[in-house]
Amino acid sequence: MSKPEVSKTLDRNELDATQAEEVAGGIDLCSMDEYLKITEGFKQAYENLVDFTSHVIERVAGGPGTA
Repeated sequence: MSKPEVSKTLDRNELDATQAEEVAGGIDLCSMDEYLKITEGFKQAYENLVDFTSHVIERVAGGPGTA
């Protein structure tokens, strides 16, 4: 089998310098306070999930409050 012909010109698909910098993380989209708020949100979501899971386990296992 022969290898397919691959075009060497990618002019339309190449990134310019600004786009390359954005992709590489050159633009700061969030401040430190925003990062802290995001992580606090993750922590709260985790705590809510733990509480919900504990509640379900108690209900299934027939623990207190299942009357």
